[in-house]
Amino acid sequence: MTLYTVNVPENLFRRLQQQANVERRSIDDLVQQTLSRQLPPAVPVEDDLPPSLREELLAMEHLSDAALWSLARSTLSSEQLAEMDRLHNIAQERPLTSDENARQQDLLREYDETVLRRAHAAMLLMSRGYDLSDPKVLQ
Repeated sequence: MTLYTVNVPENLFRRLQQQANVERRSIDDLVQQTLSRQLPPAVPVEDDLPPSLREELLAMEHLSDAALWSLARSTLSSEQLAEMDRLHNIAQERPLTSDENARQQDLLREYDETVLRRAHAAMLLMSRGYDLSDPKVLQ
């Protein structure tokens, strides 16, 4: 652990002391917890993602909780899901045309990216102290 001295105003130090006493813990523990909650989390983002998606995920660390909740609950549109289902059914009956195959691949990429955004937003929310143990909170 690195030892670092920070100068704080007397009134802030008194507030830290009072809160530490209330919680029956050390000022060091309280400061560490407070800092860890306030700093952007160290949530890893894979290097092998497309650059635009990687940048988007990294930028999510600076979003508000409300914006993260919105992303954590995002889905493809009902039209996109229906089109994915339709193309899947066609592929069960016959080979897809090159246009159909290209569209299916586009939809699958959009689906994968949506899943990554949702998962990353959920990880960020958990790092901010939200309980996501009940899957219903993400619906």
